[in-house]
Order: sequence, then structure tokens, then C-alpha cells
Amino acid sequence: MDFAFESPEKTLMTTGVLGLDLQMGGGIPPGTTLLLIAESGAGAEIFTKQFMYGGLLKDENAFYFASDHSISEIRGDMKQFSWNIEKYEKSGNAEFIDAYTPRFLNILPAELQRKMSPKEFLKQSIDPISQLKNTITQNHGPKYRGVLDSISYFLRTYDINSVIEVIELMSSIGKLTGGIHLVLVGAGLHDDITINTLKYMSDGVIEFYVKERGSQIERGLVIRKMRGLIVPNRSISFEITSKGLELETTTRVL
Repeated sequence: MDFAFESPEKTLMTTGVLGLDLQMGGGIPPGTTLLLIAESGAGAEIFTKQFMYGGLLKDENAFYFASDHSISEIRGDMKQFSWNIEKYEKSGNAEFIDAYTPRFLNILPAELQRKMSPKEFLKQSIDPISQLKNTITQNHGPKYRGVLDSISYFLRTYDINSVIEVIELMSSIGKLTGGIHLVLVGAGLHDDITINTLKYMSDGVIEFYVKERGSQIERGLVIRKMRGLIVPNRSISFEITSKGLELETTTRVL
């Protein structure tokens, strides 16, 4: 680790979704490790990218650690919402870490392996969990956020204690530096003990759901907890628009 620890600012940090910030009284506290538990199709994967971009708009640095999707796919998704991520990559404020490609390089047919670039070839020897630890412990600057999409791959591949160690490392560094981390996990993919362990270790927990009501699709979220904040005691509906996730405009009453 090559960074200096500074006392984190007390100012709340944006989630990238204005309506969600308002529901929590302004955003989330610095140093938060935020767990997203998401049903398939509920919109959480869009939120992870909106969360990253929202931080960049606030002059933060950001990294996106991708284990379930290719970097080109993630960039394409962000372009669809007109989030100009290339601008921040060129300036060095945004970084994508590819832990997806190394999962498949060793099983590619020989003819495809011969077409790999030297950079891709070197990825064959990368251990994803070591790559994740290295990413977490890097100096990302005085104001930053990181996204892990997703922890489900690690829970399927490594023993639970190894995964817990990484989450503890992430949480500790976040609290010392004021950086915030978002961790995505798929709903229904893991046993209750595993999910409850992740909930316990996280500072904040948000669950995303999707329901069919007749011919309509309803998407919503529930804020289960958020360290240091009073959270709404109801589910919150949202829509996916050309600008990303947009929550209902109901004013929160404390």
C-alpha cells in the first residue's frame, strides 16, 4: 500500500441518482461499503455504472472491477446512456479492471489463442482474487469510489473465508481513506448464510427487485440499512430511462 491516510470528509457522497440521494438525506457517508443484492433484470447493473459516473461528475476518481462482463460491454452500456466515460479514462480519473477475460483465456481453442495480443496473453496467469486485492490497495487519490461487479463470481470460485477477507480489506481501507465501495451480488444465487454474512459486513444494504403486475413491469428498491443514516421504511419504485435510473419524486419526510 502506497498511500497516505487522511481524515475523511463528513460530506455525504452521491449515489449518482438524485432521487436516491434525497431519500437518504443527501447521499451516503464517506467510507461506506455498499452491498447491492439484485434480482436479474431489476436494473442494478445500470445503477453500478451510474454510481461510478456520478462520482466522476463530482471530481472523484473511480474504478470498475469487472468479473462478470467484458470491459467493451460495460463501455457500450454506458455509451447507451450518454455517459462519456472515455473522457475520464483519458484524464486518468476512471479505470476499468478486467477480471472477466482471464476466466476464459485458458479454455479458448488454440486458433483463437494464437490471435491474442501480448497483453491478453499475459492475462492468462492472473489470479482474479489477487487482482482484486491489488486493485483495492492501490492509491486511488483523496476522493474515490470503486465498483465490484460482481462478488458472485468470487463466491462461486473461492471459499467464503477468502471472499470475507477481501470484503474486510475493502471496508477497512474505505473507512481509513473515505473512499466508498459498491459490491454487487446476485439475488437467489447463494445460500442465506452467505448473504447474511455479506449484509452484516456491509455498511449499507440495498435490495433491487422486479415484479410483473399484469402487463406492467415494476422495478423498485429497498434500503435495508445505511450506516449513520435514517433510511426510508418502505420500498421505492423507479424507472429506467434514457438517463439511467430515476426514482419517484415523492419528497421524503423524516
